[in-house]
Amino acid sequence: MTNEEAKEVLLLYRPGLSDPKDSEFAEALAYARNDVELDRWFQEHCAVQAVLRNKFREIPVPEGLKEQIISEWQVQAIAPAKRTTLVLASVCILLILLLAVIGFQIWGGGEDKTFANFQARMVRRVARDYPHMDVETSDPKQIREVLAQKGGPDYVLPRRLENISYTGCAVLEWQGKPVSMVCFNSGKTKTKEPDLFLFVINHGDAPRAPRTAKPQFGQLSGFSTASWTVGEKTYLLAGAEDETSLRDYF
Repeated sequence: MTNEEAKEVLLLYRPGLSDPKDSEFAEALAYARNDVELDRWFQEHCAVQAVLRNKFREIPVPEGLKEQIISEWQVQAIAPAKRTTLVLASVCILLILLLAVIGFQIWGGGEDKTFANFQARMVRRVARDYPHMDVETSDPKQIREVLAQKGGPDYVLPRRLENISYTGCAVLEWQGKPVSMVCFNSGKTKTKEPDLFLFVINHGDAPRAPRTAKPQFGQLSGFSTASWTVGEKTYLLAGAEDETSLRDYF
């Protein structure tokens, strides 16, 4: 089971309702316990489900609806007008529930704005397609100038990463916030295309981002990742190489 497969299974998990001993859930839960980022995402997923359940419990039931439904079932011949009232009441309840769910998703925090989602989105961006760059250059000075012009966060590189060849940069957007992407070529492949990517975001724009300058390593979509925070900036380094190779840049 991969990280993505486990997440797809756990998306269906409902705390308090789903059976954690179910074979499919059990395997995914065991996988999450051994993956820091996946476990963090799963805890947030469970919290959202708990909030949703509480939202449903808070929806008021129209006064007298229960008695009306019971009486309507007890009467064998229901008058057309009463039948229409019952149908309309049922439709109203369904609409209230639907609006509650939609409202929660839009205004109640249903959208995942955490650093874990930021990591997943950025890595998927470079894992699936050749990254679009605002400028292709090996000049670090030009890269900083372009990022500054486009409102991207500035950055400080780990000492060993400073010796890697630049290939270009771009300013991306995540949840309406600017993200600097700096692309490198590690020299470990025969091509000159970028194979190492640094994403920089303001620390306050990614809830639950790491608070330490010591890199935290992981795996996402076939990429090795390292994440850390220095000052007001949070960094994500992703490369299609093993964790040991990625550690060499720090």
